[in-house]
Amino acid sequence: MSISIRPTRALSPEDRRALVLGALIVSALLAYALIGRPWFTRLQSSRAELAQQLALLAREEALLDSRSALPRLQRQANQALGAARSRLLSGDSVTATASLASFVDDIAAANGVHVSSLEGRTPLSASGLTTVSVELRGESRWSQALGFVHTLESTGALINVNNVRIERGARGGPLGGELVTITATLSGMAAR
Repeated sequence: MSISIRPTRALSPEDRRALVLGALIVSALLAYALIGRPWFTRLQSSRAELAQQLALLAREEALLDSRSALPRLQRQANQALGAARSRLLSGDSVTATASLASFVDDIAAANGVHVSSLEGRTPLSASGLTTVSVELRGESRWSQALGFVHTLESTGALINVNNVRIERGARGGPLGGELVTITATLSGMAAR
């Protein structure tokens, strides 16, 4: 004699409802994970791309609207570039570094700063310009060091005083004549 038991009949109605409800929840979660989430992700990336394209279109339309002013703006830009180019160091990075070192050495000598070392640093290039820099070490009286820094900052050349450090020197002189040690990092621009 064989007895067959049907699994669904062996479950109570509450258990059957729980299984059906669990199957519905699992189906909904799988549908979200496999269909809903990828669709929402694609929708968000499409919206972001649309926003970028609309911004690009707005910039292009603004450029087209301003096309009548472009020749005037080009002349102004060329004049400004011509004025700035005269303030740039000339030559490649090696020549520009040597030119900057010579310029700084001349200013130091004119202000009474005794230069003990003047070393070039690695040039940095970006956007058609090369930034060259030198590091100066020297000694002078306090007033001469201040005059040196002031002269560097007030030159017509595009020289940037990046860092200056002035310390009391090892030797001292008469009152008001105390020596100081000056360390400065200076940079200039050269067109590539």
